[in-house]
Parts: sequence; structure tokens; C-alpha cells
Amino acid sequence: MTARARIHPGELLLSLGLVALGAYVVHGTGGIAESQGYAQIGPRLFPYLIGTGLTLCGAVLAWHALAGGWRDVPLDQEGHAAPDWRAFAIVSTGIILHMVAIGWAGFILAATLLFLLIARGFGSRQPVRDAIVAVLLAVATFFIFTLGLGLNLPRGPFGGA
Repeated sequence: MTARARIHPGELLLSLGLVALGAYVVHGTGGIAESQGYAQIGPRLFPYLIGTGLTLCGAVLAWHALAGGWRDVPLDQEGHAAPDWRAFAIVSTGIILHMVAIGWAGFILAATLLFLLIARGFGSRQPVRDAIVAVLLAVATFFIFTLGLGLNLPRGPFGGA
């Protein structure tokens, strides 16, 4: 007789959440209008790939959680620190503020704020350097998407006439 593997409810819940997210992406992708591009690849391809990948990863993690826990997770080992909830809060705040601000502040300002808060959440202590890099990346990304790809990103106060 073999002992039954211990089920880790937190790991299983996270795994099933990943499966649900992947299924939601795949289901939502069906609502995207299909138009074939130059290489006969429409706008649905990558969302389908991402949704399928999320679903498969969640399924594998759920299987591991049911079979005794996720593999190769360093638990109770020396050097394994507790979660940094302050960093998590800073990064989460950056993401939420980006979503709230992009409509009225525009892409460049919202992306700059996002970069600054994520850099801070990851431990950067050089806000001037981070601000310079953030502005350069945000402006470059804005122009690549608007001029190079023809997409309309929110301009905010830089909208002009």
C-alpha cells in the first residue's frame, strides 16, 4: 500500500485559476473579427496561442498539486525568503494606476508611471535614472506603435489639435 499524496489546496486553487484564465482568453478570442493578413495569419492567432498555453500550464500545475505538490518549489530551505508584500503592493499599484490613468493622461505618462513604480517595486533606488529610461522607452514605444504600426494609442495632454 502506498500513502496517498497530500493535496495542496492553495496550489490547486491557483492552478485552476490559471486554467480558468486561459479558457476565458480562448473564449473571448472568438469574438475578435477575423481578417486574414499578408501571411494568412489573422488577429486571433496569438490570443489563441496564449490562452491555450495558459490552460495547459494550469492543467499541468493542477495535476502536480493533486499528485503531492508543485515540483521543485524551495520550501523551508535556507535562503528562501518570505514574500515581499511591499514590493507586490508597489507593482500592483503601478498596474492599477496605469489602467486608470492611460485614458486621461495618455500612453506616455501612464507608461512612464508604470515603469517607475515597477522599477521601485523591484528594488531600484535611482529614480532619476529610472525616469529618464522610462520616458525614453515610453516615447519610443508610442511612436513605434502609432507611426510604425498605425495604431492609435491615447495621446493625453500631448494630443495637439
